[in-house]
Amino acid sequence: MDSEEIYFNLNPVNFFIISGLFQNFILTGILLFRRGDRPLANRLISLTLLIVNLHLTYLMVLDTNLDNFFPSLLWIPYSYITAIGPLIYFYAKALTNTGFVLSRVSIRHFVPVIVEFILQLIQIAYSIQDAQLYYNTPLYFYVTPITYLWAAGSILFYLHLSLKIINNHEVWVLENFSNLKEITLNWLKKLIVYYRLLWIIWVPFIITFLLFFRFQLQYISIVLALYFLMLILTYLTLWIGLESLKKGNLIFLKPNEEKTANKNFGKLTKAEIQNCISKIIRLMDQDKMYLNENLSLRELAIKLNADPNLISFVLNNHMEKNFYDFVNSYRIEEVINKLNDPSYKHLTLLGIAMESGFNSKTTFNRVFKQVTGMTPSAFQKRSTN
Repeated sequence: MDSEEIYFNLNPVNFFIISGLFQNFILTGILLFRRGDRPLANRLISLTLLIVNLHLTYLMVLDTNLDNFFPSLLWIPYSYITAIGPLIYFYAKALTNTGFVLSRVSIRHFVPVIVEFILQLIQIAYSIQDAQLYYNTPLYFYVTPITYLWAAGSILFYLHLSLKIINNHEVWVLENFSNLKEITLNWLKKLIVYYRLLWIIWVPFIITFLLFFRFQLQYISIVLALYFLMLILTYLTLWIGLESLKKGNLIFLKPNEEKTANKNFGKLTKAEIQNCISKIIRLMDQDKMYLNENLSLRELAIKLNADPNLISFVLNNHMEKNFYDFVNSYRIEEVINKLNDPSYKHLTLLGIAMESGFNSKTTFNRVFKQVTGMTPSAFQKRSTN
C-alpha cells in the first residue's frame, strides 16, 4: 500500500479477497432485484452488502496499487460504513413486520452517512488541489479514525436494537407456532453476533493502523492481521447475503391477521379458565391436532372457536407453557407411545418423529431431550432392553 510502489500487487490472499468481493457484488444484484414477499428487506440487505463491498474494494485498490496506475480511482467516495448499523436494524424490522415501510422519520437515521459522504468529497477535493494521494493527506488521518469510531458506535448500537427485535420475534414465534422451521430468525441472530464481534475487532485495528502505521507495512504481523480481518469481513458478509437469500422470504401472518390488542383476561373466573383448559386438552386428545406439523395458535383457536389471545393467555399463565412447548409435549408423548407399539417397529426413529408431527430432526432431538432428559436414541435403546 506504499504510494511509491508502481507494480501491480496481486498475491494469493488478496486474490481470494477480490474473488469474494466479486461474489458479494453478484449476490448484491440478485438480492436487489429479487422477487418475493419481502422486497424492502431484500433491498436493505443488498445495500448492506454493497456498502461493505465498496469499503473493502477501496482497501483492495490500495493494496493492489491500482491507484498508482489509475489515480482517478481515489476520486470516488467509497465509504458509507455509518449506514451499516441502520440498514441491518431496518432489515430486521422488515423481516419481522410485513407492514413495515421506511418513513421520513426513518430516513433521519442515515444523516451520518450524508456527513460521511460530504467529508469524503472535501478530502478528495483537497487531495486533487494539492496533487496528493487521497490517503496521504493530513486531513485523511484525522477524519477517517473519527468516522470509524462513529461507525463502530453506530454499528454496536443498531445491532443491539436488531437483537432485541429478533428476541421479541422469537418469543412471538414460540407463542404462535408449533414448528420453527423457516420461521425462526436464529440464523440472523447468530450472524449479527458474529458481525458485531468482528467490527469490535476491525475498527480498533484500522484506527491503530491509520494513526500509527499510516499504510507503512514494515511488519509482517500487521500485514497478516490486516489480510485476515479483510478475509473474515468479506466472507462473513457473503455468508450473511447467502443466508438472507435462502431464508429471507419467511412466512408470517399478514398485518391484518396479527394479534389484536390483549384483552383483560385477568378478570376471568376459575370456572371459565378451567373450561378453556378442558376444551384445549379435549381437542388435542381427541382430534390429535398436534400431528399437523404446521399447527399454529390461530388454527387451534379457530377449531375451538375462541380468541387466539385467550388461548395464549391460558397456556402461558395457567398451564405454564407457551404454544410451542405445549404442542411438542404431545408430540413427544406420541413418539414414546409409538416406540412402545410393535406395529411401528418398521419405522426408523426419524420416521416415527415425522409421523408424530415433527418436521425437523434437529428440532425433534432438541425437544425430546428437553422433555425426557435423554436423547431419542438412548431412550429407544433403554425401551428395547
